[in-house]
Amino acid sequence: MPEISIIVPVYNVEKYLKKCIDSIISQTYKNIEIILIDDGSTDKSGEICDEYASNDNRIRVVHKENGGLSSARNAGIDMAQGKYLGFVDSDDYIEKDMYGTLYKNLVDNDADISVCGIFNCYNGNQYIECSERTFMVLDPKAALSEVLIGKRFSVPACNKIYNKNLFNDMRYPVGKLSEDAFITPTLISNSKRVVVDTTPKYYYVHRKGSITSSYFKMKDFDVVEAYNINLEMIRSRFPDLENQAMFRHLWSYMYVLDKMILTPNFENSNEYNIVVNKIRSNTLNILKIPFFTKKRKVATLILLFSKSLYAKLCVRHHDINMKLFDESDNVNVD
Repeated sequence: MPEISIIVPVYNVEKYLKKCIDSIISQTYKNIEIILIDDGSTDKSGEICDEYASNDNRIRVVHKENGGLSSARNAGIDMAQGKYLGFVDSDDYIEKDMYGTLYKNLVDNDADISVCGIFNCYNGNQYIECSERTFMVLDPKAALSEVLIGKRFSVPACNKIYNKNLFNDMRYPVGKLSEDAFITPTLISNSKRVVVDTTPKYYYVHRKGSITSSYFKMKDFDVVEAYNINLEMIRSRFPDLENQAMFRHLWSYMYVLDKMILTPNFENSNEYNIVVNKIRSNTLNILKIPFFTKKRKVATLILLFSKSLYAKLCVRHHDINMKLFDESDNVNVD
């Protein structure tokens, strides 16, 4: 039986899929199964999955109707045979020792969740998400604090392995964006221990036009829903962490507002005014909570007095970030 089941949801990624699968089958840790969930692809992604499965008996392929990322992950969880679960997005790739490192750290420290660091990749350029190299063994409360603050690690599923038992009564929410935000804090709260090594092993590929850079849509409010749920859970189970939970709750509104501003005619929507009023009414909270950066606090004060000036600053910040896609040289920022 495989020790680790690696679940890869696949949807119309023929350009990136081979690099992803190659990085998984090349893992130095060999006791794995690779579950490729073809989620109704209309390109050649399904054929590529079948081709790899014919050459490696560790690979299993499921072809299903399109149901979205959560649906695909859940299908993989249901059929996984391993004691531990890992997830890789099909347009990303990983270091050859990622699962070996995650597994060793987990077993050596009797943990339920093991986490590594991330490279953010823009047009082939690589930027380390957390430049602080840290090794931590955390109880659930300390791990929740870290994941909500988000400086050393955060909610995405793909740079982690999990004891499969954590998913006994838990699945990803079908039809929701920000699916990781809905369940990662609960998975952590139900664990006995979380081990974190911020050394980057996972390559998260950002693409123009992807979910992270698209215009605002009503589904973006899913992230607000997720952190509302987390706020209530933490108030109930870990009241000492309310500052961290409120930080992420208010951050979710800021995330939505910034996407609105980058969308044509954003100022004409009722939702825009609702979000602006939510942030304005929490200005004092934002200034008091220590986890907001100075830039974000200044931006909140600007929003309090001028929506148009805030919008100009947001557009300028976005334009600077988008230049990452246009750089030509491979860079490692340490």
